[in-house]
Amino acid sequence: MRAALDWAGTQRSTAVVVLWRGRIVAERYWSGWNTGTDSIIASAGKSVLSALIGQLSVTGRLALDDPVTRWLGAGWSRSPSTESRITLRDLLSMSSGLNDSLQLVAQPGNRFYYNNPAYYQLFQVAQRASGQDINTASRSLLFDAIGMSSTWRLSFDTGEPGFILSATARDMARYGLLSLSKGRWNGTAVLSDSTWFDRSWRFSTPDNAGYGYLWWLNSGASYRMPGPYVLPTVQTPLIPSAPRDLVAALGKGDKKIYVIPSLQVVVVRHGEEADVAGGNPLAVSAFDEQWWQRLKVAMRY
Repeated sequence: MRAALDWAGTQRSTAVVVLWRGRIVAERYWSGWNTGTDSIIASAGKSVLSALIGQLSVTGRLALDDPVTRWLGAGWSRSPSTESRITLRDLLSMSSGLNDSLQLVAQPGNRFYYNNPAYYQLFQVAQRASGQDINTASRSLLFDAIGMSSTWRLSFDTGEPGFILSATARDMARYGLLSLSKGRWNGTAVLSDSTWFDRSWRFSTPDNAGYGYLWWLNSGASYRMPGPYVLPTVQTPLIPSAPRDLVAALGKGDKKIYVIPSLQVVVVRHGEEADVAGGNPLAVSAFDEQWWQRLKVAMRY
């Protein structure tokens, strides 16, 4: 494990936390970071929003098959004549059929496209369904119960209003533990339905076995990379050296929350894009496989 962390430290990491059976077994910081340092975790925050949407769903404040227009009204996309066919489930699975300009180019529910402008619409849905701003809703429904101090920051990086989560490595680990325990914390249910994570960790579109409801999955024999519709399918699991039941919250710049139920393990990595990453990856990068080749030796699975 020490060797695995040493290598991560050569890859522009600022924090690594490894937990086994709910306890920290390894923790390391670099570049002046410590347990209280936070920074944005980019698209790794998608998997956090997944649980918030799940909680609003299981408590009856919204339904996954609701048309997005029910919450945002007509005209939220740039395909007003067809947008009523797009559901919240489509946004969760990155299968809205929209391109980055929010124009419909495919049938909703059929094709995976890693679409941040479409994903950002879920924040407005969450705020309207909860009747609270996104930070208040997150604290009351998730964060306070598990001791997370994270904050959503307003972002217009896609041209659409949305939010990006700023978190410490330990807050990332706390969310990983909540996911590992299927929504329970110290024996108390934080999510009202313990099956939400199980449902989030099943592939959700016909053409991408590596993606669920805003979570990346290692259980499929193939996956599709983030990017244009024309990108090919990769004919391997997401991270070949990792356990097949691994699920991951992955963000640009190699922000990582790995959850492995079979090993009762959570691994977190914060930092900048790794030197081995392969060039500004949106989520999956060459760093994942190279690090798991080393973590595999440490965990002996």
